Amino acid sequence: MTKRFIGVRWWLGAAFALVAAVSTAIVVSQFSSRSENAFRGHAEQLAAGSAFLAAAEVSSADRHGLLQRRLPIVAQHFDLDLFVYDAKGHLLAKAPARRGFAQAPSERAEALQAALTGKRRVLSTSNGGIVAIGAPLTGRNGMAIVALSRRPDVAAAIGIVSDQALRAGVIAGVIGVLVGLLLAQLIALRLRRLSIAAEAIAAGDFETPLRYHVGDEFGALAQSFERMRRQLRRSFRHIEGERDRLRMLLERLHEGVVTVDGDLVVQFANAEARRLLGMRLAEGDALPEPWSAFSLREFASGLFAGDSALAQAHVRADEERAVALVGIPAQPEGDTVLIVLDDLSEQERRELAEREFVTNAAHELRTPLTTIIGAVEVLQAGAKDDAAERDRFLAHIEREAARLARLARALLTLARARAGQEPPRVEAVELASLLDEVADELHPRDGVTVEVDCPLELQVSVNRDLLEQALRNLGENAAKHTPSGRIVLRARAADTSVLVEVEDTGVGMSAETQHHVFDRFYRGQGRDAEGFGLGLAIVREAVRSLGGRIELDSAPSRGTRVRITLERARVRERVTAA
Repeated sequence: MTKRFIGVRWWLGAAFALVAAVSTAIVVSQFSSRSENAFRGHAEQLAAGSAFLAAAEVSSADRHGLLQRRLPIVAQHFDLDLFVYDAKGHLLAKAPARRGFAQAPSERAEALQAALTGKRRVLSTSNGGIVAIGAPLTGRNGMAIVALSRRPDVAAAIGIVSDQALRAGVIAGVIGVLVGLLLAQLIALRLRRLSIAAEAIAAGDFETPLRYHVGDEFGALAQSFERMRRQLRRSFRHIEGERDRLRMLLERLHEGVVTVDGDLVVQFANAEARRLLGMRLAEGDALPEPWSAFSLREFASGLFAGDSALAQAHVRADEERAVALVGIPAQPEGDTVLIVLDDLSEQERRELAEREFVTNAAHELRTPLTTIIGAVEVLQAGAKDDAAERDRFLAHIEREAARLARLARALLTLARARAGQEPPRVEAVELASLLDEVADELHPRDGVTVEVDCPLELQVSVNRDLLEQALRNLGENAAKHTPSGRIVLRARAADTSVLVEVEDTGVGMSAETQHHVFDRFYRGQGRDAEGFGLGLAIVREAVRSLGGRIELDSAPSRGTRVRITLERARVRERVTAA
């Protein structure tokens, strides 16, 4: 079920609209408030001047006993409603400027209170239509006067300003909302293009280019996506090429090869596996049950157990055919197992190398393949967004792919030599350079040093791939079992032979382990629990194919030395010009 979410075009548009509305409201409020204060202040100033003059004339009329007669005249002259109070706040006289009195009781009362205390006070109603002025009458023993000035013009002006400000604010707010929505749509559209490009890359589409036209931050991000797409396309094409080569190689094998995931779904099956299982098996099909007396699915399920080891079984398919099964369990972080099927009815018509090739390939190729697959998964999980991490993993993939190609060549050469099809092709090999290369790719434990002891001028004519594979397996075996000390890769000439040694200060081997250490699938007590017991067996086969012999000298807690003697190799020494 797809999780519902609010698109950026909506919440960003809403944010723009909210900002526009709030800004408009603030501007309208400030403008209206300042306009009203200006109108009201001007009206109060004019009314106060008239009221204070009227108060002076009322004081003079009261001193001459003409208050009642003069008050209406003063009110009409100054256009003020006048109210005269004694010291106790009792109304003594009043006179309107026009017909009827202005109604502002609260403002009149507040102005009176100030006037009775001897203070002047000017205030107006909320709409500015009436201004109330309170003032004491000079020399009249606490008497006070309150004047009300009617200003309908001010009230009308304030109303017009408020209405126009509100109308302008609404128009500005609507325009701001529309502009905000438009900008949100444009931003959302550009983000959507980037999202579509990222989804295409995540789905494995590296062919669709991402075009960018604007040189802003979105354009820079789109440019980064485009560079990443091109680099990933090159890397995946290289990986796909190596994968296709491996598939072609497995398709040509005489053994059946099936890979199965944790749901017992077939990930790969070559032609021989389909023939032995008696059905058309494609990627994505469920692992079948071809034999009534043996459960292939239970056999595969057992390989996913945490403590599972290499499993073997023999199945009698019918009276004329028997099949041998070898199950290679999943790696600690892997999710597939490998099942090798061998038609035992044709065993006598095959050479030993052809029968062993798939197992050798599975053993030797699993490390670079696991590394490549792990690097691809990390890239797809998000490391591709970090340029430094992306480049580091791509370099890792390229290095392991090159190693994969060398392994494939070595295994093919070994199989052909064992089958007697053709002898290994020889070439001049500089042993110092080869030993340095093998030493650089070893990963010993902390504190363990790797040393190379070989004359720079020492060369030998052998098959480089086979010799490199043998030395690499010996070096990796030494690195696994040397907790401290050193590992030495050494080579020297001895008459017409060349001696190549790998020596370590590791845990060593017992006499029983030394007796079987070169046997296929043998793992001594306390040796590598994750290995299959094929590394040293492949070393022996490679040395035999080179026409040499291998010797082992080891003791528990005293380390191990393995010596390869290449008796029929031609020794060459470079002559330095004088």
